[in-house]
Amino acid sequence: MKTAKNIAHTKNLISLSLFMLIHKKPYEEISVKEICEKAGVSRMSFYRYYNKKDDIFIDFCDSKFEEFYDKYLSKKSTYTPEDFTLNMFRFFKENARPLQILLSAGKEHLLMQQFISYTKFLFMRNKDIRVKALYSNKVVGPFLAGGFFAVLTSWLADGMEETPEEINKMLFTTPEIIGMK
Repeated sequence: MKTAKNIAHTKNLISLSLFMLIHKKPYEEISVKEICEKAGVSRMSFYRYYNKKDDIFIDFCDSKFEEFYDKYLSKKSTYTPEDFTLNMFRFFKENARPLQILLSAGKEHLLMQQFISYTKFLFMRNKDIRVKALYSNKVVGPFLAGGFFAVLTSWLADGMEETPEEINKMLFTTPEIIGMK
């Protein structure tokens, strides 16, 4: 019987192998067989956890979200939009390399899709009245997630020259525009 630690280890080997292979060739040209060979796992192990290659990225995003949530948000029931975005910018800065790989593979849509679901999760658990009010309109969450995602990917593409604090300040300089004040 596989333990949670063994499962996490196998999944980590698979995702690291995919990331390493992306440095050598385009994502579309990488086969499941190559990923398994690089990871030293069987195809059966791959298919035990994933249905297709894209699932590796989704799983990676999910594990990073859990890490972000545990690090910055799990102990708080209320966090302001400013606190949330600053923490998110800090986390993205800490995890820039895997995000660059994901974007270089042309899989922005997977990250965006996950980002919207994470935003919904966070909005639903936040006790800040401003955040609750924003989420009461069903289009605001995806709208804000999309805008925030665009800022993050643009910042990443520009080499993340600004600090997370500088990016956050730019974002909240005109809060009326984004409906945050």
